[in-house]
Amino acid sequence: MYLNKYWNGIREGNEKSLNELFREINSSLYYYAYYITEDHVVSEEIVQDVFIKIWQDRNKIKINGSLKSYLYKATRNQSINHLIHKKTKKYAVNILFPENNWHTLEDVCDSEDYIIEKIEAKETENTIKKIIDTLPAQCRRVFLLSRFEEKSNPEIAIQLKISVNTVKTHIYKALDLIKKELYTYS
Repeated sequence: MYLNKYWNGIREGNEKSLNELFREINSSLYYYAYYITEDHVVSEEIVQDVFIKIWQDRNKIKINGSLKSYLYKATRNQSINHLIHKKTKKYAVNILFPENNWHTLEDVCDSEDYIIEKIEAKETENTIKKIIDTLPAQCRRVFLLSRFEEKSNPEIAIQLKISVNTVKTHIYKALDLIKKELYTYS
């Protein structure tokens, strides 16, 4: 709760409060991101992105619990999104399109980047759908409401008539399973 003292300043547009918060928790968030991504540069970028998003969306963000919990959750989500993107790209390019097929696609299309974007988007969608489909029913419902309908944990709890802690547990389990399953695709 001690970090919450910075939140009012940030909401009022006080950059000093943002900078002080960053200095206070930056290294902890970095190590948390590194624990997930195992990449120093990416971990730094993730933490910076979290703080940029907080600053940009400071008037929209509603923090029900502690600011520290919010920052860790945002860092975890960004780190997992990075892993999903990284693993899907590697899988799509190296497994689905062997070298000879890749050259044929490059000859047909104008932009190599366009090909990669199309491959990544479709493969990411398919991979995540497959993993989500394997989740237990209640866990799947909670995860879909959280990530695809962008409902808050309290909203999900009310809708499904479960506790907020149960919602958090289901989301954690879903994200953990997604992370583990994506490693099997690499």
